[in-house]
Amino acid sequence: MANIHKEPEYKTEIITQTLLGEQLKIFERNESWLRVSQWDGYEGWINSSAVTEKETPIGTSLTVADLFNGVYTEKSKSSPILRDLVFGNSLVILEKVDDWSRVILPDGTKGWTDASWQCDPEDDLRGQIVKTAERFLGIQYLWGGKSPKGFDCSGFVQTIMHSVGIKLPRDVYQQEQEELLKESTLPTAEQGDLIFFRTGEGKTDHVAITLGEKSIIHSSGFVKIESLDEISNSYNQNLREHISTVKSIQNYC
Repeated sequence: MANIHKEPEYKTEIITQTLLGEQLKIFERNESWLRVSQWDGYEGWINSSAVTEKETPIGTSLTVADLFNGVYTEKSKSSPILRDLVFGNSLVILEKVDDWSRVILPDGTKGWTDASWQCDPEDDLRGQIVKTAERFLGIQYLWGGKSPKGFDCSGFVQTIMHSVGIKLPRDVYQQEQEELLKESTLPTAEQGDLIFFRTGEGKTDHVAITLGEKSIIHSSGFVKIESLDEISNSYNQNLREHISTVKSIQNYC
């Protein structure tokens, strides 16, 4: 995982992150910095020390399902760790031995991991979204974050949706404008639908995933479950009063 900045300096705003195994397009070089584009078209600056400019290793690539794990020199967690792993990392598998997989990292380093791998989403896409999102309860909020080490609100939504095959843009206002999302309402919102909020002046600035019955899961301080129902003990009045739009994922189901 590496930070992507707004400008080619560490002191500038972190606007998003890239995960191990993600391929980036390089558009510009500025000393030790690269202006890159991610799979979602999002652009920013990353230090070249975090990027490997080599051909992608050939082999079957799988995505890490564990929230946290690692790549080790041997088939033992007591051996030296080569690389930290988080949910969403993509690794090329060379072979499998018992519960361990021998993998090759983007820089050509080879090692072993007992990480579990993401499978194709279940038929119940909405249920899979909720099940995945709830795994991250308690993870802290991090501006620009999109991993179990910290999420901002739109990074959380994008990561969860991407894990089940729904590709959404990075920022809240971009997600709200996604053409495949259908207009809906709070009373009719189903599990996995999205609710957007305008808590300040200007464009939409927050997003949550619905759990049904006006309950939501979102990253605000940390990943938490709250309610938009005023009779609930977890009622969030501020969000309820600042709903911008409700969008259905029905076109993806």
